[in-house]
Amino acid sequence: MKSAKGTFKNLYALRFEPGEDVMLGLQKFCEDHGIGHGVILSAIGSLQGCSFFDPEELPGKPGLYGYGDPIELPCPIELISMGGIICTEQDGKISLHVHAAFADESGAAFGGHFKEGNRVLTTVEMVIGELDHINMSRAIDPERGVPVFTPLQL
Repeated sequence: MKSAKGTFKNLYALRFEPGEDVMLGLQKFCEDHGIGHGVILSAIGSLQGCSFFDPEELPGKPGLYGYGDPIELPCPIELISMGGIICTEQDGKISLHVHAAFADESGAAFGGHFKEGNRVLTTVEMVIGELDHINMSRAIDPERGVPVFTPLQL
């Protein structure tokens, strides 16, 4: 296990407008405000449809699992929960790792790794926390061949 201890530096409440791409909007907000170490504390709302990834077996890949083709749900859908981390990569780029849960009009639930292209239907309301004293980063795990969270104490 890897761990680091820190504090909240700032909290931000965001509301995304109809038609906005949630991931691109969050990425831009973090870049514009210099938020490179943080967490998504809460997010709810509705989307025009959703696209996400779930793990699947990928023979020949280190660790044997990864993300294949996205799962697409093109109908209006409820965003019932979202969480994730805001990291700064070794090259200084801010990156997001976000997962979400959704419910369709019948109440069937879905969830997975959230990606770009998910656009707001009515509203998406989000609270993020900027952290202090923790370097939130991800690095490629050589055994699995995927980026994994690597918190470091500052």
